[in-house]
Amino acid sequence: MSKKQVLFVGELNKSLPQYKEFQEKYECIDYTIISRDQLLLDLYTKYKDIYAIYGAWLGFMQIGGFREILKYYKPKNLKIISYCSVGYDHIDAKALSKKDIVMTNVPSDGAALPVADLVLFLTITSFRQFQMYSNQYTKVPYTIQLRYRLANEPFDKEQGEVKLKPNGVIGYDFGEYLNKRPNLNPSGHRVVIIGFGQIGKLIGLKLSQLGMQVTYIKRNKLKSEEESKLDYKATYASSLNEAIDQGKVDLIVIACPLTHETHHLLNSEIIDKIPNPFRIINIGRGPIIDESALLVGLKSGKILFAGLDVFETEPAINPELIGRDDVYLTPHIGASTVENFDYTAIEAMRNIDLVLQGNEAVNKVN
Repeated sequence: MSKKQVLFVGELNKSLPQYKEFQEKYECIDYTIISRDQLLLDLYTKYKDIYAIYGAWLGFMQIGGFREILKYYKPKNLKIISYCSVGYDHIDAKALSKKDIVMTNVPSDGAALPVADLVLFLTITSFRQFQMYSNQYTKVPYTIQLRYRLANEPFDKEQGEVKLKPNGVIGYDFGEYLNKRPNLNPSGHRVVIIGFGQIGKLIGLKLSQLGMQVTYIKRNKLKSEEESKLDYKATYASSLNEAIDQGKVDLIVIACPLTHETHHLLNSEIIDKIPNPFRIINIGRGPIIDESALLVGLKSGKILFAGLDVFETEPAINPELIGRDDVYLTPHIGASTVENFDYTAIEAMRNIDLVLQGNEAVNKVN
């Protein structure tokens, strides 16, 4: 009896024992996407007998997602499309459900730790301005002189550029200010975390361990027993406006999915409403921030720092954000560790196996 065919779109670690076990049960077909039209043709012809599709992290993003791919035709045996990622906003889950195709993702269990670690790094950087120092070492490779030359020049907010005193100036400075901007401990400052699922909660834990005051925003307040399991104090706010009304906002961390309600959640109106200069970190989805408003905030000095792992026009990055000393950019790699990459592959294969064996998938989203 021939094995059921599973189409693997994207890479995985084939040395995993779980993959070798999977390979014994199913015919694993590696597939590289060339174009949307080619994929449609291949599903209609040589891959018309597949039972499942495994979508790695990149998956179908290079052809704009999986929307309407199966609008007019689907392989007759196709039962499940299993994705490694947490987010699935580039896929029409409801349309797949109408075709009797199960869609699964991998929740943030494996992603939570590396993403929270990135937020921790960016938070410390945002208050201590470490990246501004490291960017200047090629110009001034001497510790005392670098501190002194950076101390009292005004920061160029418009260009987002650190300024140095003229070359040859010798003096001493402790380094508590950089371009007249104070280097601060995060401790005692308030962070507002938008999105308080598994990742948001772990971010709250790590930042509370720095001594920060944590406010969280989600649709509904945590139940008392859920709050008690946090092991740190967290104040609830039903909206960003309410969080602003509750007191000073020193840092905003975006850790929520992209929905109609969260699109451009951080916009010029919100930025203007916050009375004090603040910092922003986004590890959720890029379009949650109106990047035009973000740039206006950076250039005015209202926003002191932006740490971005996701972007409004991703995969493209707004060129005005690149090269600014008050912006730290990473190319959507918050969850990108070997451990998490392998974990998501194992979970995606497990979901396929469960469905093809006639069982319920553990991470069904439709």
